[in-house]
Amino acid sequence: MVRFTRSRIFLSITLIAVFTIANAQTPQRDTRPRTASISGRVTIAGKAALNAKVVVKDRPALGNQDFSIAPSGSGGGEDHVVLTDAEGRYRVTNLPEGKYEAHVSLGGCVREKSSLNGSLVESITLDEGESLENVDFALVRGGVITGRVTDADGRPLIARVVSLQVVNEGGRKQDVRNLQDFQNLMTTSDMFQTDDRGVYRIFGLRAGRYLVSAGGDSDMGLVSGAGGDYLRAWHPDAADENQAKVIVVAAGGEVTGVDIRLGVAKGTYEASGRVIDDETGMPIAGASMVCAKVGGSGVGIDSDLSGAMPKADEQGNFRISGLTPGQYQLSLGDFAAILTGAGGSYYSDGAKFEIQSADVAGVEIRAKRGATISGVAVIEDADQSAKSGLSQTIIMAHSTPTSPNEADENALASAMAPVSSRIGGDGGFSLKGLRPGKVMIQALSMTGRALNITRIERGGVEMSEGIVVTGREEISGVRIVFGKGSCVIRGQVNVTGGAALKDWRGVVTASIEKGGGAASSGDSGGSAEVDEKGRFVIEGLLPGEYQLRLTAMPRGDTNSPPGVDVNLPKPITQKVVVTKGQEARVTITVDLSKKNQEEK
Repeated sequence: MVRFTRSRIFLSITLIAVFTIANAQTPQRDTRPRTASISGRVTIAGKAALNAKVVVKDRPALGNQDFSIAPSGSGGGEDHVVLTDAEGRYRVTNLPEGKYEAHVSLGGCVREKSSLNGSLVESITLDEGESLENVDFALVRGGVITGRVTDADGRPLIARVVSLQVVNEGGRKQDVRNLQDFQNLMTTSDMFQTDDRGVYRIFGLRAGRYLVSAGGDSDMGLVSGAGGDYLRAWHPDAADENQAKVIVVAAGGEVTGVDIRLGVAKGTYEASGRVIDDETGMPIAGASMVCAKVGGSGVGIDSDLSGAMPKADEQGNFRISGLTPGQYQLSLGDFAAILTGAGGSYYSDGAKFEIQSADVAGVEIRAKRGATISGVAVIEDADQSAKSGLSQTIIMAHSTPTSPNEADENALASAMAPVSSRIGGDGGFSLKGLRPGKVMIQALSMTGRALNITRIERGGVEMSEGIVVTGREEISGVRIVFGKGSCVIRGQVNVTGGAALKDWRGVVTASIEKGGGAASSGDSGGSAEVDEKGRFVIEGLLPGEYQLRLTAMPRGDTNSPPGVDVNLPKPITQKVVVTKGQEARVTITVDLSKKNQEEK
């Protein structure tokens, strides 16, 4: 089950859709001098690893005010791939200055020694002309857990997800997906899924103690078909986590026969109903919907459902199968239309229903005609390359109810159905099906180089507090003005108190205080991670006064006991003013010896 919160779904839906389409943008040429290099050595159990693949790629940025997505082939960065020689050595040359990640593709291995960075990825920052040496990977073969998942009659269960938990000496448990090592395991996510014999084989594990389970809530979000129609069971045959057998994996060892027997499959049911026009009562043909299971620890779109994203037929009827007992919310929503801007003119407050021990019929979604906001998008003070990016920008809108009660009731339905519009060749856009409330507008770039919304206006009047809609009105003549932020904040973080910066992860966030453009475009500003040399750069900002906020947290030791509470140093804030086309330089000092609780 994919979990989300209201604040995350607006972007999450977009990310899913963006990465499922092909984008044939022409990469913009990188004119930076290519004078830097990275080199090092890869060993396995102290011996040279021949022909190990090392990939060096641009480190992903944390992003600025509006969303920027760079699909493969869109010019969002390039991978530099080399193989190690007979001595295990590699060298990547002709790199421009910047931030990189070096990754060794040996998914079955782990770090030889305990390290604060347990992953097989090294974060690197290169200056122009710098030759960074000794970026080494000293590895050993990881451990293996393998077994078979069967039903109550001993028949193999195919394509079932197996969940893994780490257990410390004190008995505290932590899901492996919360550890740094999880990104190593992700390189072969199929190993968490049973094959056609019901067999799974999880490799690349650190020496340690583990619990293994399947069924129920054991879906790790990697693949669908997790077995939510079975109650969760732990090896060897336990329905209670406290009765599960702890599996001890030695360094490089393999534990076999870790079998799991699931009980009798839970019954599944279906829900059926209609989508009708709220005013006329007439059916709405072809309406797309999203079904979400609610309650418990969160809200999730159930990937096990054969009809989790159903569509009404010509008579407005729909049917959703594969539902397990629980509470659900159904709402109008069309993920595919987010990128095409082809969504309908309706919205809904959704419909709630509960599955107990029988099918549910008569679920009704009353679709309401929403408001329309249309106008033109323009660019000011930008070069031709920025203007060409306008046609690859999507306008997205989200209505915030003005009443707190309404906000609580419709939060999920609203989050499940953002409204979008592509910008036409003439700059025109049209946002349809908006629910009443204050409409906030954001932009999503498909090229990986975001344009900033500097202001939104209508009739010469700036609408910095959003656009209020009350019904199905048509608001035309809206002008969205984009600009290409040219301001830069470049900083240095100095650490006192005896702590080493490499043991901490620091992030600097810049939030606009004055200037910067339209409030309805979202939170103006940007973020950057502090590199191992204490440096950070936030680019693409609009002129204005910003408040910088530095937060730091220790990098977790993957071999330390899970679940240990850590006091964090108090965030450091500092103001800075940036002017058009200029670079502001700042220095931030943080005392990491002061372990104060983070401010509430």
